[in-house]
Amino acid sequence: MFKSLRPIATSLTARRLSLVPLTRAQPFSCSAKSQDKDTVQNNQTPSGNPALLARLGLEFSDPDLLSQVLTHKSYDHARVPTNERLEWLGRKVLDLYVTEFLDVKYPNIHVDALSDLRAINFGVVALSNLGKYLGIQHLVKWKPASNVPNATVGQTKVVAKAVLALIGAIYRDNGSIEAKKFIHQYLLSRPIDVSVALKLDQPKRLLVALTKRKEMERPVSRLLKETGRFTNSPVFIVGVFSGTKKIGEGFGSSLKMAEFRAAKDALIKYYTREVKDISLPSDAEHEGDEDITFFPQKVGDTPAYL
Repeated sequence: MFKSLRPIATSLTARRLSLVPLTRAQPFSCSAKSQDKDTVQNNQTPSGNPALLARLGLEFSDPDLLSQVLTHKSYDHARVPTNERLEWLGRKVLDLYVTEFLDVKYPNIHVDALSDLRAINFGVVALSNLGKYLGIQHLVKWKPASNVPNATVGQTKVVAKAVLALIGAIYRDNGSIEAKKFIHQYLLSRPIDVSVALKLDQPKRLLVALTKRKEMERPVSRLLKETGRFTNSPVFIVGVFSGTKKIGEGFGSSLKMAEFRAAKDALIKYYTREVKDISLPSDAEHEGDEDITFFPQKVGDTPAYL
């Protein structure tokens, strides 16, 4: 697939090389312990509701709206207003602002990876972590299934649904600008590990296809450094070049492993390229603000399979 390896240097100071693993975005910290059954099945309006609004800097025109946000459809057999409709609305709002952000922020990622990235970073677990960070698990009213002995089973989904309902309520009562502000402040401000959504099982083949599509020179692997070639623990460092430009680097206990990692590194660098100062389509809603101007960006077109 690649041209033959050409050594550049044959000596390397003897030392162990360790691969620093990619880390995923840290979840919201939550020091609260599991609640007992009485707390989960709270049947009164929690006194913490006004405190939650105060912490978020929000105000609803309907004083009962937050209580509805925090009422799951399992509570009281749904004989009281529940958050089901607000949850549905909140999911659509969240998808809109998250999708436009990922699309503009990472123009080189193909659509399949974008969908996985959205599910990983803004799915049930992430939303539940946000809810626990805000203390919603202490306020939400719901009733677990009668055949489940542990009253906290299912709480993750219930809290996530409450967060979606909160987004829906903000959108409906305060408008799209406030809903977007909440999503960016509490979700999109976190670091996002894009690499977890990339499926790079055959990086050398994909890299050759990508360079051809981008009209770049065919990638060439070159041995940069090595140590312990004739020992039980050799280490090889390989760089992959397109012309004179090094586009990736990798190491391993064999040339094949190092070449594989170098090609993968080149792909990750390409796909995870970020646009620093982005202009979102929804920014057009602020056209009356002199400090905000919307400039459309070029649409990315990298396919999933090259």
